[in-house]
Amino acid sequence: MRLLLFTIGLTFPPLCCASGPETFGIGGRFQGAGGGGIALVDDGTSALVNPAGLGQIRRPVAGIGTQTAIPAFQQLPALWWDTNRDGSVDQRDAPLVYPPNDETVSASQIHLGRQIGGKFGIGFTAHVPMANLVRFKTFDPSLPTYIMWENRLQRFTIAAGVGGEVLPGFAIGVGVDILAAAHLDVTLTADVSVSGAQASTATNLDPLVTEVVMDIHEIDMRMVPVPAPTFGFQWDVGTLIKPLNGFILAAAYHGEVGLPITLGMDIQANVNVDELGSLDPYITSLIADAQVQLFDHYVPRKITLGLAYRRADTLTLYADLKWSDWSRMQLNVAQLTDATLTSPLIDLSDVIRDGNPLEVILRPVWSYRMGTELQLPEWEVDSKFQYVRLVVRGGFGVEPSPLISQRADTMLLDSGRSFFTLGAGVETWDPLSLVDGAVHLDLFFQSHILKTAFLDRQTDVPRAGFPVGQAGFPIGGRVFVFGGEWGFEY
Repeated sequence: MRLLLFTIGLTFPPLCCASGPETFGIGGRFQGAGGGGIALVDDGTSALVNPAGLGQIRRPVAGIGTQTAIPAFQQLPALWWDTNRDGSVDQRDAPLVYPPNDETVSASQIHLGRQIGGKFGIGFTAHVPMANLVRFKTFDPSLPTYIMWENRLQRFTIAAGVGGEVLPGFAIGVGVDILAAAHLDVTLTADVSVSGAQASTATNLDPLVTEVVMDIHEIDMRMVPVPAPTFGFQWDVGTLIKPLNGFILAAAYHGEVGLPITLGMDIQANVNVDELGSLDPYITSLIADAQVQLFDHYVPRKITLGLAYRRADTLTLYADLKWSDWSRMQLNVAQLTDATLTSPLIDLSDVIRDGNPLEVILRPVWSYRMGTELQLPEWEVDSKFQYVRLVVRGGFGVEPSPLISQRADTMLLDSGRSFFTLGAGVETWDPLSLVDGAVHLDLFFQSHILKTAFLDRQTDVPRAGFPVGQAGFPIGGRVFVFGGEWGFEY
């Protein structure tokens, strides 16, 4: 019965709202204490954060988490845009009211870990948005877009790893963070029939196109896993240097990953002309072949250094310093990589060009997180709870913007971010006897503040994407995150 209830709990986690682990951290305990802690992590989330922490697992552990992330960015001014879709941008177009990226994101997360072979442990963690397992979305660079937030929170995270103690107090680990790559081929034919049989008797211009037949021959989509390697170590310094008892050093590496999609389109349009003036019946074809490269959910390669201090079983402090290489970031803007358009009448192959020109410079950045956890003394309880222990947590962090420069006609928005976190937890012995161990409930709250900035964009004549009657775009806002996790040993 216990095993059945445990399995049900992992298979149907509660519906919730959440956001990306690389932005807000993962695991209710660490999300309340700053979202970091690579020197302290010691459960299934270690598979993503620092696989070396899996070597610290002594009893099987699991957790089921819920979160809600609510962005509230600065409102954007009305924009010039071809809203009446007549092919030009002018005074006849009603201003475009374009919302910032401010939708609430929903997800749930779980983690599992257990010891194997005495000194080694294995772990698994998953973060799954509930509205979308993964959403692929590109944006137009001529519209104002928060590039570090646009759709980046709408993807799953799955990681697994193994770690263990190879020397007294020294643990190493290795894992993978798995995303996917996809290739989509679409082959279709459009048969268009044009007839002038009715034109001579019509009082106005009746439609000459009498029939359009769309024949989709093939849609071929292939998705393959793309792993990003993770490595890490943790060193309990006190095992070798007694005066430094309680200090832990750590480092972790996360490889570059993302979700690329290559879209191949093979389109043939056949036009059948009949009884149109003096023209004899005529058939012609237009063949279009294009390759479009799409990319979304980019995660940079990261190196994180960590230092922590743990005093007995009461107080922990940590600081993480992280280097993220955003200079290689591929933005989720559709890029036309190759295209041909041929016809017996005209060759347009040399004049086709991409309509999303993009020149942006991003840089690697150093960010930091720090946090603390204070465990209060146990209160013995004469009941099935056996004891109650309260925990309070807090944290702080800063992450600069990687955006350095861009074209004068693109509207990419970003600014530096600072955040603080608060958390609280309660631990007892399982009163329902579902598991033979301790259970804990951890709650957390985070407030992320985007630094106030301004992107200068103004125009004297209507230009697509530029603000109407204003000098540019205000940048800034907040993201509020709250949630909790139920965890247990079994």
